Amino acid sequence: MEIRTESRTGPLVPTTADVTTALGRRIDAVKQQWLDQLTRDPSSFGRLEVEIHEEFRRLADEMTASVLAEATASDDRAEAGKKGGLARPTPHDVPPNSDG
Repeated sequence: MEIRTESRTGPLVPTTADVTTALGRRIDAVKQQWLDQLTRDPSSFGRLEVEIHEEFRRLADEMTASVLAEATASDDRAEAGKKGGLARPTPHDVPPNSDG
């Protein structure tokens, strides 16, 4: 099953491994900007704190979607095996009756 964001034609939800890799890169990219901003303007801390929380909220949303997508894909694979149920023996599979 494909899980997409925003709509049926939106981008595919990345795997948790992809999200984890992207998280590290994104945090590294904005960390220096946050430090520079705070160094230039210490009074911007309140605004910066909100910005940091918002960024991590977005990252948490992405990870949540990825975990859900992977769990759903796992359920789909498990359900696929259950759908057919147990196969009943066909006439050629049934052992001959020893009574006669």
